[in-house]
Amino acid sequence: MPRFLLVLVPLVLAACTAAPAADQAPTTSSLPKGDLAVLAERIEQRRAELGTATFHTEGFASDGQATEVRNVVDGVVRQDADGVTASMTMDVSTGGQPKKIALVVVRDGTYVQVEGAPMPAGKKWGYYPAASGGEVSALLRGFGPSATVGAELDYVQPRAALIVGRSSEQVDGVPVTRYDLVVDALKMAKVIEDQDIQLQHTQLAEYGVKISATVWVDGTSAPVRAEYRFELDGKVVKQSTTRFRGWGEPVGITVPAQAEVVPADQLPQ
Repeated sequence: MPRFLLVLVPLVLAACTAAPAADQAPTTSSLPKGDLAVLAERIEQRRAELGTATFHTEGFASDGQATEVRNVVDGVVRQDADGVTASMTMDVSTGGQPKKIALVVVRDGTYVQVEGAPMPAGKKWGYYPAASGGEVSALLRGFGPSATVGAELDYVQPRAALIVGRSSEQVDGVPVTRYDLVVDALKMAKVIEDQDIQLQHTQLAEYGVKISATVWVDGTSAPVRAEYRFELDGKVVKQSTTRFRGWGEPVGITVPAQAEVVPADQLPQ
């Protein structure tokens, strides 16, 4: 399998998340490029102001043949000046084999609980420090390059994307403005800090994978829905969509009791 397909189909507990395909995006627009910078700034400001939300993410990744990963993620997220914390459950299906995973993301690391996984007596959660969270990054990478909840919004990137359409719609009864974007994978690679994800986007460009994205924002510029799609030879091979609701409302993120936690390096192999 070519290396770039590893981006599309992480085979170890991957979280490649998406929703049913949206209507075909418009292909032309009179909007100047500068509008995307304004949009990105307003979205980021509004997320920072509101801080919390409930989210639902669906997605899939495929190698275009028989290998496919699908999952559904539900949870809550809190964003503040110190970073992002979240609590979520994932229903992951790899090759048709389902698995349920729970995660609690804190600033210093991530607690992971995999249904049916062998654990030491009395332990329910494995803890992965942020500094050694490669496996967890793979688990969360389906959200987008930054591997955090709502990372579909990473592609609302003025230095790598262009607005190709804008329209008025409703999402869950909320009036929104929809923005359709095309993303240059090579330019995107230049603004991503993670070297591995830089390389992956460079390879996506080399293999001719096309990236498009869509974001729906309400009248205050809060994101209601965000999505990206990877296409190869006219076929969607990876897609992720997150819907947000309850922006600014209280959320509960409960850290597992330490008596139930075991460091990841002590987990059964």
